[in-house]
Amino acid sequence: MAACEYCLSPDFAKRDQTLKDYGCMVSRSPRADSPAEPVDGRRQRAQITRGNIIAACIALQNEGTLRPSSQQIAERAGVSMRTFFLHFPEKGQLTRAVLEELTPEPIEPPPSKPILQGAIETRITQFIDMRTETLEKMTPHRRASNAMIETSPLLQKHRLRVRKGFRDVVDRWFAAELDQLPAEARRKWLVAIATLVDWEMWQSLRTYPGRSTPEAKDCLRLLLVAALRQVETECPR
Repeated sequence: MAACEYCLSPDFAKRDQTLKDYGCMVSRSPRADSPAEPVDGRRQRAQITRGNIIAACIALQNEGTLRPSSQQIAERAGVSMRTFFLHFPEKGQLTRAVLEELTPEPIEPPPSKPILQGAIETRITQFIDMRTETLEKMTPHRRASNAMIETSPLLQKHRLRVRKGFRDVVDRWFAAELDQLPAEARRKWLVAIATLVDWEMWQSLRTYPGRSTPEAKDCLRLLLVAALRQVETECPR
């Protein structure tokens, strides 16, 4: 990758501010009369450029462009099309990189010991706060993936991974209640509760009719409380 192809914009200050606004790292080309750049320096700049391309794609999706073109992404990242394809030459590579960036491990933090040992009402409130923040942040990217998932085995595999991650989170937060059930009932209730607090329910609560985040959060909390109360009634005495 030639340095001049990374820094195509004539207005570096404007380009740098744009990238910083969207969480991108900024790199500058070396001066023409500077010593030869070490290999590690070139590798670091290549990693920064790759990160800028990924961040540009995420930023465009956050703004509502569900399927940004390579040209749009390259322009936002401040790179040439040649540089873009040097980093992501094959179809699906950028999608995979964006998914990895958006899917941390674990998907959500586990509850602390004091939370698990405290009142269930407090645990429910903290879980709902955490989960709704996650769901709200992932909304533009979930909409983007929904537009392509029918024909994308990569997205289908990722969706299964995310849903399993969400089930594991529910299992950790509400193991005390679920463990009171027989094994088969426990399995079914885990799937049911995990589905209840997944993105599809959140989307239903937030849209058509439109509800504010606090309103949708209150509704989701009511649904979770009702589900856990039903779990309690089914526990063997």
